[in-house]
Amino acid sequence: MLAYWGLTSTTWLVLWSVLAVLTIALVILLRTRWSQTKPWRKCAILSLWVHVLLGCFATTVRIVTGAPELGNDQPIRVSVREVAIQQPDKQTEEITEVQQLTPEWEQPSEPPLVAPEAKPLASPEPPPIEELQPLDEPKPSEPAPPLEAPALLESQAAVDQAASTPETVEQQQEPEEQIVETTEASEAEETVAEDLVDEVVDADVDANPSRDEVPTEQARPSTPDTPALPSTYTDRFVKDREQLVEQRGGSQQTEQAVRSALGWLATSQSENGGWDASRYGAGAARVVLSQDRRGAGAQADMGVTGLALLAFLGSGHTHMDGAYTHEVASGLEYLRQRQRADGSLFGDAQFFARMYCHSMATFAVCEALAITKDKRLEPMAQAAVGYTLSMQHPTDGGWRYQRGDTGDTSQLGWQIMTLKSAQLAGIEIPQTTWTRVERFLRRVRRGQSGGLASYRPNSAVSRSMTAEALFCRLLVQEQQMGDLTTMSIDEAVTSVTEALPAADARNLYFWYYASLALHRCQEQSSLAAEAWENWNHALTTTLVSTQQSDGSWDMNTTWGSCGGRVYTTALSALCLEVYYRYNPDNSPSQIADREGWHGVRR
Repeated sequence: MLAYWGLTSTTWLVLWSVLAVLTIALVILLRTRWSQTKPWRKCAILSLWVHVLLGCFATTVRIVTGAPELGNDQPIRVSVREVAIQQPDKQTEEITEVQQLTPEWEQPSEPPLVAPEAKPLASPEPPPIEELQPLDEPKPSEPAPPLEAPALLESQAAVDQAASTPETVEQQQEPEEQIVETTEASEAEETVAEDLVDEVVDADVDANPSRDEVPTEQARPSTPDTPALPSTYTDRFVKDREQLVEQRGGSQQTEQAVRSALGWLATSQSENGGWDASRYGAGAARVVLSQDRRGAGAQADMGVTGLALLAFLGSGHTHMDGAYTHEVASGLEYLRQRQRADGSLFGDAQFFARMYCHSMATFAVCEALAITKDKRLEPMAQAAVGYTLSMQHPTDGGWRYQRGDTGDTSQLGWQIMTLKSAQLAGIEIPQTTWTRVERFLRRVRRGQSGGLASYRPNSAVSRSMTAEALFCRLLVQEQQMGDLTTMSIDEAVTSVTEALPAADARNLYFWYYASLALHRCQEQSSLAAEAWENWNHALTTTLVSTQQSDGSWDMNTTWGSCGGRVYTTALSALCLEVYYRYNPDNSPSQIADREGWHGVRR
C-alpha cells in the first residue's frame, strides 16, 4: 500500500512526518498567538486542515479484490453440461426418483443423506404478563404553584364571606326588633365589604404614589403556626422603627429616601416580574478601572432583580406582608421560572457577571425564605445553595467565575452573605465550607495587624476589598472561627475611613460593604465607634443630596455603567437601610445611651 502511486515507503513516511509537524504547529498557534481569534474562525481553520489530512489518507488507500494471500487472482469458470435422464418404465407402478447426475470427480461414494422435511418452528409461548412489566418511570414533578401576594386573596375571600354570610340573630328577640337588628347588621356588613374592596383595589394598584405614605414600621404578623422570625431580621418590623433609626444615626430624610427608592423600583419593574438591566443602562461602558469588562452587566437581569428584592426585603416588605407584596411576589416568581436544572440563578448573564448574578438572586431567595418560612421557596433555595457550594474551590476556599477557578474577595462577600441567609432559612451549610472560607480570608490578609485585604492572594491592598473582607470576617467570627482582633479591626477601619463618601467620587459597591462592616463592629472598639459616626454622616449627606427627583440614583458611579440605574438605586437604598436591616448585638437603648453617642441628622 505504501508503494501505491509509484512512491516508495520512505517518501510516504517523510510526507506524513511533515503533515504531523504542521498539525502540531497549527494547534500551538491556536492556543497561543491565535487564542483571541473568534471561535468560528478557529473551527473553520481546524475543519479545513482535517479535510486536508483526510484527503492525504484517502490517496494511500487501495481497495484489493480477491484473496491477497494467493498472489494472482484465479478466474472462476462455469460450464453447463447436458445429462440424459433415464425415463422410467411405463409398466412399472413404482415411481422412481429422478436424481441429478454429477461429474465423476464430484460423485460421492455413498448416497447423500436426505434431509428430513422442514417443519415450521413453533413460536415459544410468551412469558407471563407480570414478568414483562416495565419499570415504573419516574413521574415529572409538578411545578410549584406561582407565588402570589396572599393579602389580596385573603381580602377578597373576606369580601365574599362578608357578602354571603350574614350574622346570626338571636331567636329570643321579638319580630319587630329582629327586623331592625337584621337591617342594621346588613348595613354593617355592606360597609365592611366596601372597606375590604377598597383595600384590595388600593393594594393592587401598581406604582401607587400613596404607598410612599404607608408606614413600614409594622410588626410582622404572627400566628401559632408561624415559625419564629430570626432575631437578625426583627428590627425591620418593629413598630417604632423611625425612633430606632434616629437612635442609630438615621433620620426622617433617610427613611423618605428609602421610600422614594422603593417607589421607583416598583414602577421600573417589568411585566414579567423581573428588572431589565439593559433597559436602565447596564453594560453601557466596557472599560472600568482600566480593564475591559466586555459589556458585563447588559444581561444581568437576574442579578439586579435580586438586588431590587433585597431592597424591598430590607425595609420589611415581603411577598406576604407589607405595601409591596405584589412586586416582591412577582420578582421571586421571575427568579423561580428562570432557574436552571443545575440550580443556578444567573440567567443569560455574560461570563464575568454570572456568579455575581447567581449570588445576588440566591441571596434574595434565601432571605425571603428565612423571613416568611414559605415552603414554596424551599426547592428553589435548596437548589441554588447547592450550586453555590459546588462552585467553591476545594483547596483555595473562594469563588470566582467558573468551577475550578481560585477565588477573589469580591465574589466571596456575596457568597458568604448568601450562605448566612441560607442558614437562617434552615438550610444546612457544611462546616468544611466555612473552614475553606476562613482559609481564603487568611490568604488575602495584609497589613501589620492583618486588617487590610487584597482582591486576590497575589494582588495589592485594596480599600474596597478591605471593607468587604472586614465584614466577611465578622460573619465568619459568628461561626467561632477566625482570628479577628481589635488591632486588625482598627487597622481596617482606619483604611476604610480615609476615603469618606463624597458626591464627586461615588463607589456604591465600596460604600455598601463599608457601611455594613462599620455599623456592625462599632461596639468592638472605640475607634470603630467614632469612625462609624464620621462615615454615617458623610454617607447620608451624600446619598440624600444626590438622589434624583423620581427616587432613583444616576449611574455616575464606579460600577454604575455595568449595573445600570436599578443597581445604583437598590444599593443606595440598602446603604440607607443599614440601621435596621440586620439586628446588631446590642439593643438600641445601649447604643443610644453610650457616652459620646449622637445621631447624625440633617
